[in-house]
Amino acid sequence: MPVSKMPALPKSRSLRPAPTAWARLMRAPLPAALAIAGALAACSSDGPVKGVAEVAGLATTPQESKPFVRETRPADPAYIPVGRVFPEDPLCFGETPPPPYNPTGTAARFARPVERKATDACKPRADFKNIEAELEAKRLANDAASTQAKALGQALPPPKPAVIPPTN
Repeated sequence: MPVSKMPALPKSRSLRPAPTAWARLMRAPLPAALAIAGALAACSSDGPVKGVAEVAGLATTPQESKPFVRETRPADPAYIPVGRVFPEDPLCFGETPPPPYNPTGTAARFARPVERKATDACKPRADFKNIEAELEAKRLANDAASTQAKALGQALPPPKPAVIPPTN
């Protein structure tokens, strides 16, 4: 019997199972990907899709910055380009003049320091003296705490090793 004369199988007796939703989706990945990308892109803007996503709990809303963050940010948050030179106020001249610059060793590879006049803007030495005094006081407090901890450690007996019962 020729193939063209064979009776067709009824639809209910088909050899293949009905395709699932996932199989149908995999037949057309490009349209599905475009639809998903469009839905995600709509969530990123302040459109109606994002509002629905926020209500459903699928999108996030940025929180307001904390007060200390708002206070520390500059009024003009302009981009600071790489390599920007910031003005610096060197330390004011003290009672003794700075030592002469005689580069030796690895210091010879660096640029010569900029010569300054006594009338140029500078940081007062008294500010640095106060900071040095605070740091010295903190160092002394840390030394006292460490000697106290050492004394406590020597006064107490060493801990006994942990006793682990055998598992067998």
